[in-house]
Amino acid sequence: MFEVNDIPPIDGRELQELIAKNVQHEEFLFFRFYAGDEQDCLVPDSYTKRYECFCTACREWFTEPHSAGPASKWRMCPRCGTPIHASRWPANDRRAALAGTSFAFHFFQRGQRGEVWMTSLKVRMNPDFLDCKYAADEYARYVFFEGGARKWIWKHSLYFGDGWKPVKNCMFLHWYDMGGYRRGDFLVLPSEQELAASDLRYSQLTEALAVLHDLTGYLALYCKYPAVEYLWKMGLGDWLREREGGRGARFWMLVNLRAKTPDKLFHGLDKADIRLFRRENLGLSAALMYRTLKFAGAARPDKASVAFSRALSAVSLDWCEIVQYCDIEIRQWRKYIERQSRRAERALGTTLIEHRDYLEQLHRLGVYGDRLPDDLHEAHERLSERERRLANRGKNEKFRTRRRLLAWMKWKWGGMFIRPIDSAEEIVREGEEQNNCVAGYADRHADGDTIIMVLRKCSEPRKPWHTVEIDPVTLECRQCYAAHNHKRTPEAAEFMDKYLDHLREVTKKIRRSA
Repeated sequence: MFEVNDIPPIDGRELQELIAKNVQHEEFLFFRFYAGDEQDCLVPDSYTKRYECFCTACREWFTEPHSAGPASKWRMCPRCGTPIHASRWPANDRRAALAGTSFAFHFFQRGQRGEVWMTSLKVRMNPDFLDCKYAADEYARYVFFEGGARKWIWKHSLYFGDGWKPVKNCMFLHWYDMGGYRRGDFLVLPSEQELAASDLRYSQLTEALAVLHDLTGYLALYCKYPAVEYLWKMGLGDWLREREGGRGARFWMLVNLRAKTPDKLFHGLDKADIRLFRRENLGLSAALMYRTLKFAGAARPDKASVAFSRALSAVSLDWCEIVQYCDIEIRQWRKYIERQSRRAERALGTTLIEHRDYLEQLHRLGVYGDRLPDDLHEAHERLSERERRLANRGKNEKFRTRRRLLAWMKWKWGGMFIRPIDSAEEIVREGEEQNNCVAGYADRHADGDTIIMVLRKCSEPRKPWHTVEIDPVTLECRQCYAAHNHKRTPEAAEFMDKYLDHLREVTKKIRRSA
């Protein structure tokens, strides 16, 4: 068992060189007015004509004349030509200028016994740059060895003192996990020679880095279960990403990482199935559904079985309950769904949901109907219409009341007429044919909060033309649109002007009579 202090040592100079070699970041040039030295006394006012500068890239002190332009506008170092950010240099401003240069730096080291260590550092450019360019503080150490892994984090404690604390999980601590900002993680992988001579030689580290977020968690998994290597070689490395993303239960139901040989890696699957998964890029959920269907005799290694498994895993339905309710075997139900999908020219997932909804409709309506109708889509539409009628029954009572109350608002002129909307079904149909949102006003119209009218031509009384909203208090026109919410036509505009005048005359007469 390894302890935290067993990590291979690295001196400060090596660490500085390692960071500088692998990190690309913004460089700074600090400048101030040159104060001069003893010899400058012989040249009057020479000190006022130069800048004293320090570049963090070339790490040199130098002076530049004022004739080179304002130093605050320099974008490149006059000495080394490196792009820089120029900053004035009172001593207290250096720390503020360099505050945003922090980043996380992770690097690997091979131990004496074949183990691999990883060190995580918080790094920032050193405000006291005369000593060294970077200031680094360790915050995590990892060790990976055959059979397991360990992790320690640096803890600050007021009562027990600072020190390394072991933690159970080996999850990778990214820069943002440590409260960092602006910059991210810089990771230095071990060389191929170091990796080949270590306990991680078959870990597929490069492939894992391209797919996974939690690199150290994966390496810990590999150290405990070397069979992880087989998944990469079978082209199923994405399953590890899905496991990391919260599908660990499905992963362990399907994969046996304790297997010593590839043929025993999967529960209930053979080589033909694995070749199919690789060829079709099947995810964990679909693969698990495929295996379930295979056990039930409803799947074999072909594209049709993969398509059905994908569709069934993507929709949220209890297919076992559906099969039991329909008193049918799973393979027969699959054939039925595929046949209905082809007939209606709809996706398998849509057909699956439609069948579930159809069965729920039978239950809600208390209707004894065919649970496997010859035309599923037509049967579903028929029951949907029946449910809409039942749901609108109470609403239509309000609509009939409103129709009687608003009968005086009917009017005809110039080959056109206007009347209140007739029923809940009509307002839905009006919205569908006109391609607008008037159906959303049904409750407001029924409750008297607004007045929805239809404007049509006398020659085509059943064909929607314009939809009109009238304010129930002021009797002013709120909206009048043609299909697709297009502006009213000139003849409709003329009609509405005369219609509103008509409403004003009617209301005046009503007030006089009252």
